[in-house]
Amino acid sequence: MPDSSTVDTTEHRRHDAPTRIVIVGAGLLGGSLLAALQPYRTDPSRPVHLSAVTTSRTLAALRGRHWCDAVHLNEEITEACARADLVILCTPLLTIRAQVETLAACRHRLAPHAIVTDVGSTKLGICAHAFAAFPNDTPDAPRFVGGHPMAGSERSGLDASDPLLYQSALWVLCPPDDLDPARLAPLRTVIHAVGARIASIAPDTHDAAVARISHVPQLVSSALAGWAGEDEHLAATALTLAAGGFRDMTRLALSPVDVWQDIIATNRTPIAAGLHELSDRLRTLADGLASTDALQQTFTDGRAFRQRFHMPRKGILHDLTEFIVRLDDRPGQLLALFAPLAEAGINVQDLEILKVREGESGTVLMGFGTPEVAAAARDVLSAAGFAIFER
Repeated sequence: MPDSSTVDTTEHRRHDAPTRIVIVGAGLLGGSLLAALQPYRTDPSRPVHLSAVTTSRTLAALRGRHWCDAVHLNEEITEACARADLVILCTPLLTIRAQVETLAACRHRLAPHAIVTDVGSTKLGICAHAFAAFPNDTPDAPRFVGGHPMAGSERSGLDASDPLLYQSALWVLCPPDDLDPARLAPLRTVIHAVGARIASIAPDTHDAAVARISHVPQLVSSALAGWAGEDEHLAATALTLAAGGFRDMTRLALSPVDVWQDIIATNRTPIAAGLHELSDRLRTLADGLASTDALQQTFTDGRAFRQRFHMPRKGILHDLTEFIVRLDDRPGQLLALFAPLAEAGINVQDLEILKVREGESGTVLMGFGTPEVAAAARDVLSAAGFAIFER
């Protein structure tokens, strides 16, 4: 397995591209993938046949968007994937497992050297099952490669589709150990076409890591929001006083439970371990609030790890140069911030609003691709009268 710290941003040539792509599932991830592939699909340098497989509820809406050369119902997945050289399963995790079995049973109908992949949030169970279902038994046998784009939204469904969802996102790949890396070229081409970067990570390492930075935080966010509102006598006052910190910590509480049920079911052990470990930390903190040393250690440990995490860029393993800008609380400040940068041709690669309070100044964290670009942006904004601080 390639080193997990290596991110591939190489642009692949179109002759590495698949010619028949099937997207199974037209929710947020599948729909966004279809939308993002439209420039790629209409590129005259090489024709690409793009198909989708979806539910009867979404069929008419998807056809109305004209994103596909063909649209099929879920029960037609075998026919839809005939001669496909790349199939991307964008359905819920437990559905992916059933679809892997269906495609494995008719894998002889796929194109030679075809790749079947998925976008599921957990990888160990899916990969173990799918690697066995797509064995390396002939030189041109279709193979399965686990995948997980680190991109998403609190919204769901086809109507939430966003053609920019994958831009700058990290797309994790979990290929089988015996797969020739050259076989990944068509999949890499498509991932780069939608603006994402690639990292290869072992399935077990992936699941343990996402439990810490995604799955446990989701449950903690939901539990925190529920706890904050459970006392009816305090709920209204609490909402009146709540500001950016509470908003940021509870944003994930808006996520739909149906998306998370499969994730939790397929990564239960690391998630439960994480919740127990975090509970132990909180219990120790609660018992030691009177201790200056315990409080100091909690803040020190938290700050030390958080400072290692820079601008997220929808994923991990990134390298942006950042600084903080103070904004006055008055109309037009964001326009005044971006206008001189646009005039200077400077691209802001990421932006995070750190603090906004009524009647007070706010702070914005800005990220740039290189130190040189950040230095130029700093000069432009300083000349425009903005106060700038190092991160």
